[in-house]
Amino acid sequence: MSESTMILFSLSRAVFLASNILLDYSFLTPKRSLWFQIIAFAGTWIVANLVRGLLTPTGLDPFLIGYMLTILYLVPITLVFKESLHAKFFALFMVTSLSQFNFLICLFIELLLFHHMVGGIILAGQLLELSSIPLIKRYITPHIKNILEIISHQNPIFTLFPFLSFILLAFYGIQRTYLLSVFIPLVLSTIIIFIAYYLIAISIDRTKRHQQLEKQLALQRDHYRNLNDSIITTRATRHDLRHHLATILEMLGKKDAAAAQEYLNKLCNYYDDNQIPTVCRNQSVDALICHYLKLAKQENITMVAKLPLPDELGIDDLDLCVIIGNCLENALEACRMMNGAEPRFIEISTIIAKGHLVIKFANSFNGIVQPQGDGFFSAKSGTEHGIGLASVKTLAAKYHGHCLISFDQRVFKASVSLKLPEVFAVPSLLSIGE
Repeated sequence: MSESTMILFSLSRAVFLASNILLDYSFLTPKRSLWFQIIAFAGTWIVANLVRGLLTPTGLDPFLIGYMLTILYLVPITLVFKESLHAKFFALFMVTSLSQFNFLICLFIELLLFHHMVGGIILAGQLLELSSIPLIKRYITPHIKNILEIISHQNPIFTLFPFLSFILLAFYGIQRTYLLSVFIPLVLSTIIIFIAYYLIAISIDRTKRHQQLEKQLALQRDHYRNLNDSIITTRATRHDLRHHLATILEMLGKKDAAAAQEYLNKLCNYYDDNQIPTVCRNQSVDALICHYLKLAKQENITMVAKLPLPDELGIDDLDLCVIIGNCLENALEACRMMNGAEPRFIEISTIIAKGHLVIKFANSFNGIVQPQGDGFFSAKSGTEHGIGLASVKTLAAKYHGHCLISFDQRVFKASVSLKLPEVFAVPSLLSIGE
């Protein structure tokens, strides 16, 4: 192997490692400080090179050594990222196996064209993979995160799939048979792997949407049941109205204005307690907000909702409910963790400006937050903290918007912007009465 080929091959290996680590960061969420992350990956790289130096004189195939050393990177990935071990395992071997495919394809092309390793095409392929990471983050990351979420909580068996893919491509790599008869099965095998990942992602996406729809339908059924109970109560109250009026007239006839006023106050409070508010015209959002108004009232949390939303926004109702539901769930959890003597509140409002729907949240909290990467995680235990905000950010990106987080000593704020389709973005079309 010539000196120039050695240099190009070393550069390819460096780019391969860099793109793999960046792809892991695209799919997983870091939980450690930046310095810890740098030390973890740099330390693993040093150890991997030391082990490579020890194994090379033994006569083992260099490609086989490379595949074996991949397993070492499970250590920093386990330490750095917050997802479950199964999800980390899945991400590592999925990324590595697909990068393997890119490497092997470029190697086969070089050997078929030049009959020896040159290194230029391999390096070009690795640089192409590295440059495609922004597109992967935008279009593929949301689907992979869905898969990882399902793996973390329901189906760890999926972790076997990328590992088997890794073994399959490693088998092709160490064969050292660079013929067209081997190249074609390699390409077909990888296409099948890609299709399998696509089918898994689509299946999980449909499952999640079905679960969200079931949850939303349950909320609407509860909301309509409350409305029906309120209507029945109102009819009964109206039927008894003459008795209430007779009682008040009797009190006034006896010049007992104080008793009449107290009786009227009780009636007013009774009507207020049994009234089911209508927050907006969007039935799905209305049912969701009423659900959280009910929860907040049960826990003595002041909740104010101002959402002048029309029937139709051009945004999927399920996506809108996921955003609002996750933010309100986080706000409710933050209020629950406060000292009972402190004032607790949740505020949610919406405005439409410059073709965007902006949803603003504000809530009291105990002043304790844990910044991690580009997110904020609560102090509660478990693997699910921070997942809600991650889902909100993913959906905001889907609608070409953003999610901004800020806080001071006692108030946590979130602002979610979603771009509206042009037909729904005209303010005159969105003005509605409360």
